[in-house]
Amino acid sequence: GMSSSGDHLSPPGDRERAYAQRRGFAPGARLSCACSVTGDLVVRVPEESQTRKQVVRKGAGIARRMTVDAAMRLYYVELPPAHLKDHRGDWERLAAALAETHGLEELRIDLTALRGLQPALDRGGRCVTVTVWDRQEVVRVQPGFLDVVYGISLDIGTTTMAAHLCNLRTGDLLGGASRMNPQVPFGEDLMSRVSYAMLNEDGVARMQGAVLEAINGMIAELADEAGIQPQDVVELVAVGNTTMHHLLLGINPRELGGTPFSLATHGALNVKARELGIAIAPGGNIFIPPCEAGHVGADNVAVLVAEAPYAQDAMMLIIDVGTNGEILLGNRQGVYSASSPTGPAFEGAQIVHGMRAAEGAIERVRIDPATLDVRYKIIGRDDWVTSAADGSGASRADHAAANERQRDRRQRLGDQAMTPEVRASGICGSGIIEAVAELFWAGLVAPNGRFVQASHPRLRTAQANGTGKAEFVLAWGHETSTGREIVIHADDVRAIQLAKAALYAGTKLLMQRLGLERVERIVLAGGFGSYIDPRHAMALGMIPDCELTRVKAVGNAAGDGARMMLLDRNKRDEATWAARWVQYVETASELSFQEEFVSAINIPHAFDPFPRAEAIVFEASKQWTDERRRGWLRYAGSGFEQIRSLVPSEETPDVSEAASRTDEPQHREKG
Repeated sequence: GMSSSGDHLSPPGDRERAYAQRRGFAPGARLSCACSVTGDLVVRVPEESQTRKQVVRKGAGIARRMTVDAAMRLYYVELPPAHLKDHRGDWERLAAALAETHGLEELRIDLTALRGLQPALDRGGRCVTVTVWDRQEVVRVQPGFLDVVYGISLDIGTTTMAAHLCNLRTGDLLGGASRMNPQVPFGEDLMSRVSYAMLNEDGVARMQGAVLEAINGMIAELADEAGIQPQDVVELVAVGNTTMHHLLLGINPRELGGTPFSLATHGALNVKARELGIAIAPGGNIFIPPCEAGHVGADNVAVLVAEAPYAQDAMMLIIDVGTNGEILLGNRQGVYSASSPTGPAFEGAQIVHGMRAAEGAIERVRIDPATLDVRYKIIGRDDWVTSAADGSGASRADHAAANERQRDRRQRLGDQAMTPEVRASGICGSGIIEAVAELFWAGLVAPNGRFVQASHPRLRTAQANGTGKAEFVLAWGHETSTGREIVIHADDVRAIQLAKAALYAGTKLLMQRLGLERVERIVLAGGFGSYIDPRHAMALGMIPDCELTRVKAVGNAAGDGARMMLLDRNKRDEATWAARWVQYVETASELSFQEEFVSAINIPHAFDPFPRAEAIVFEASKQWTDERRRGWLRYAGSGFEQIRSLVPSEETPDVSEAASRTDEPQHREKG
């Protein structure tokens, strides 16, 4: 009964038309944010734009030894009945009993606990269990005897958030919850959110409200799974970068948007839950560890506590990989820290077919250096998908066979019992990192990031695809859920180059401060960092060249550090000490950062030695065609002598001009 027409939308403007052409929109496709509805419409949301449950990779990290000495403790007290000759109030009687029985002196009581004191005494027959924070304050009074108390650790990342419910008496981990940070629509990265706060009068309130709603949602989810009430939780430890720190507290982060990057406070905070609107026990405490400096926050301090480089002899490099990369380098003699603005490319943003780590995202990639056949793994599917080089043959037959099996199952089990086969919809951060590294090993991406010209169905030249830049087909249309091919575009390679260069340049600055040529151990932290293959990361030059057995992924170290501080009050003192002891390096004010950044754009690096990475690409180069080998060397610059030895001297390309060219669009730097 509707009359739906594209004419019932406002016409596309110049910007939308340019975007549609650049992204290869299908006929009739529109950007919902760029048009107004003027009449009846039936709208189809493309597969690649549909919301799926985000796979937030911020679960509990590796198994760690944790001591339990929580700030919140339970004390059982039996009070005698009140009588006329004792003129004290019930609080004074309770305080005296706590001092006599448990040695707790000079206690104060939270107002909400005081309001509930006499009702609890009545219901418990003058027997109550008291929750005391840090031997200083009574925050809750409950009737009868209880022996369980709950707390939550919370990691607020720029893109993702994770919370864990713990038993504060036993240290047991009772559950976890995670979700996207709802502030992402206000800005993908930190500076975008700082800008939003500066340009919108209600910007801070809106971003704080969004994150508090998400926190309360996770608390409710955790409580429901554990069979308790949110009010049963009495403490929460929250960590995050400095911008997240300020927005959680409702502080405008405008001062973090420019030098001298001044924090409102860098000390640890204890805040009543009710003051922030966090739905735990009304008298509950929110502990926020100290920040280090303008761009290194409480999350990095939590990583410090979890990994404790200050207690190690080995020189440790700890990289918390995310939208904003944090770096720690040192040992018990001294530790330096820095923040490096990697941007959202590692999260799948700024990538032509990039998407979050949701069902249908390509997360693993392998490319045969001889045939250029592709294998990839998709989130939500256990097996690897094999894709033939020319988009036909075995690959198409395999998919046809899978479709036939699916039809057979539908006939046997019925449509309702049938789960559709998961197909590729896009590529997430770990997938794009592996894809670029594999293209490098396959001789299709040169060290300067340029696609090598080669005769192959998967490789499309700038002239052939109409975009002005080359691309590589990772998944053919008949393999995807959208029917459209998923490609790695020249711009994608460039985005990864810029992100990894920022990370490595920050690392290099810290190595220079300590006079190091190499590091002994590398730790990849963060939910995303744990899904990076160290071999691919080193091949790209994200991390220094290192023996791969000395590279370890430790999961969400910031979340682990927060949990350690939740369970052990002594770790809070350790965090306060460590935050002031570590020496911060401000990359934005370092004159050499730009120079190091530009050098690190090359894969793996323009000058620094990467013998292990070169050995890997040399072994792969033995399987390249002569055409690829010559094209790759044309843009390789100096080095890679082993690969040059595979090309007859009379055929070795002249690299003096080609390798230094920066006039291609994908190599032109913006100031």
